[in-house]
Amino acid sequence: LTPEGAQWRRPPPPPPPKSPTKLHIYSHRTLHMALRTLAPVLVAVVLAFVDASLLRAHQAPPPDPAAEVPAKTEDGSYKSKLDACTACKAAATGSCAMYKSCVCYATNAFFQFVGIPNANDTENFAWACGNEGGSKYELCFTVNELYEDAFGDKIDPNNLKCP
Repeated sequence: LTPEGAQWRRPPPPPPPKSPTKLHIYSHRTLHMALRTLAPVLVAVVLAFVDASLLRAHQAPPPDPAAEVPAKTEDGSYKSKLDACTACKAAATGSCAMYKSCVCYATNAFFQFVGIPNANDTENFAWACGNEGGSKYELCFTVNELYEDAFGDKIDPNNLKCP
């Protein structure tokens, strides 16, 4: 019972749970934004002092060519398919990029035309790393891919030409 004239009052609500101050929230957000902004700058500064040679993969010197380049004829072509294929092998085995991607093809670039007298030079062979030139290009080396590279040389798994 309440005394007359007195009013019933609710008890005051409990105090809210202790929360971080606005200053604390503000500084946390500022710190987070600063780290997001400064992280790329810090990485750039660290990389600026790292020796560039440490970041590169080890580069081995190119291998020695597996064949001698045959002589070309006066018109700049090779005199036989074998010479053209040997020139392809010499060029491709002297470079790791070509060694790993080149499959040698050769063709005779002489074409008989109607109405033109017979030519004396009918052997004009050229090579290419692929047969995209058409059906006249013939594969130079028939190989067993399990034991030989694209140039007919035996593969030594313990001593690769281009690792």
